[in-house]
Amino acid sequence: MDTKTTIEIFQDFANLLNQYQLPYFIQSMTPRTLAENGMSLKVPKTLDEQVLYFLTLRMVSFIKNYQLQNSFEVFIAEVIKKSGQHMEFPLFASVTDNPVVIFRTSHENLLIQVADFFAFALNRNQIMAIKDKRTDFDHKILHIVNTVFHGNQSSGSIGRFISEKNFTKEDYDQLQINMLKKYGVYEYWKKINKK
Repeated sequence: MDTKTTIEIFQDFANLLNQYQLPYFIQSMTPRTLAENGMSLKVPKTLDEQVLYFLTLRMVSFIKNYQLQNSFEVFIAEVIKKSGQHMEFPLFASVTDNPVVIFRTSHENLLIQVADFFAFALNRNQIMAIKDKRTDFDHKILHIVNTVFHGNQSSGSIGRFISEKNFTKEDYDQLQINMLKKYGVYEYWKKINKK
């Protein structure tokens, strides 16, 4: 596929998402995330379960804030369970009479494709932000994915355009450090990362 077509597809998809102003929730974790944030968690134990636990907490807060109790369904891409399987999520019990999530593949559920695009956009944004020499193509893609972040309600991402040509890896690192300081976890992060 040529560059022009690729950019047009990205732009069309970004325009579509921005038209609907979908909320999105980002939760990523590494084995060090809890320690980097000065937290301990006895359960759940696996990394996937920890990600789902914190993501669910944020979703429940959103549901309560927007009074969406009993008017939502939760679909998750098949990762820890196969498509069509269900899993009870007790944390949802405060906002629904049926605290169950359903696992689906992205070709079965359009909204999982949308979530995949948000995840791709975030990943591409982070990779390009720390890239030493960005091409014109990189800048165009960065600009497009940043419109998605700014056109939709977010939980768990930094709301800042980083598509400026003079935005460097050092700027990105400083942005991360400022966020850690803002939330009062910089000293934990520094200790774990020995910076």
